[in-house]
Amino acid sequence: MRILSGISGELVGYLYEWNNGDLQPAWFDDKVQDVLFEPISATA
Repeated sequence: MRILSGISGELVGYLYEWNNGDLQPAWFDDKVQDVLFEPISATA
């Protein structure tokens, strides 16, 4: 999933799902508190 800033809507990272089902955010810069998650397929 794409991680978007809840304030600006800017792409700030991706949420990675490992093959064991664990989720891990991958931030571009510093961690952002107010975020929205958007499936990658919604933008394709």
